[in-house]
Amino acid sequence: SFSLSATNPKMADAKVLLKHATGDMKVPHFDAKNRSHAFFKGLPVTFLYTSCFVENFTSFFSLNKQGDGSYQFTLPLGEGPIAWTILEDVGKMTAGILERPEMIGQTVGSASLHCSAAELAAQMSKATNETITYQCVPWGTFAAFGFPGAEELAQMFKFFTDNENEFLAIRELKRCQELGGPLGDPVTTFKGLPLKYA
Repeated sequence: SFSLSATNPKMADAKVLLKHATGDMKVPHFDAKNRSHAFFKGLPVTFLYTSCFVENFTSFFSLNKQGDGSYQFTLPLGEGPIAWTILEDVGKMTAGILERPEMIGQTVGSASLHCSAAELAAQMSKATNETITYQCVPWGTFAAFGFPGAEELAQMFKFFTDNENEFLAIRELKRCQELGGPLGDPVTTFKGLPLKYA
């Protein structure tokens, strides 16, 4: 079987086959978004591709207390940069798109910053006055953690890291600023979030 991803226009019409230990990679929420494109054919639409929300640290991603009193989050994000989005910026970009009729028929990506998970941990530390670090694990290890959605999240992150250049290119920060104005500051954002501590 195949996983159809709508996260990149270069890949949106292609069957993206990503192997893993038990068969082909499946990212259902990517597949559903790709299939939904057919329903909009012929309509005046703009597709906005988001990225990983920093607000996920209030629910999906937890900060786990370590023996030394510091906190750590564990994700299969590798060491390179990925695109992170602050929800408020999605709203500003959407408003900017709606104000520009020339955006009809286009596909754009949204991001507030491009940085590694370790760099994001440093921003969180600055915001919270806590020591927060990132622990990188292989995506197969993360998938085996067993909580609901672990395997899908692991495969999604593998897609992000395997296609890093393409994923960042469509979420070009200068374009995001042109559409939505100044991008949110992660430190300020984290200061206002009820982060999930465990």
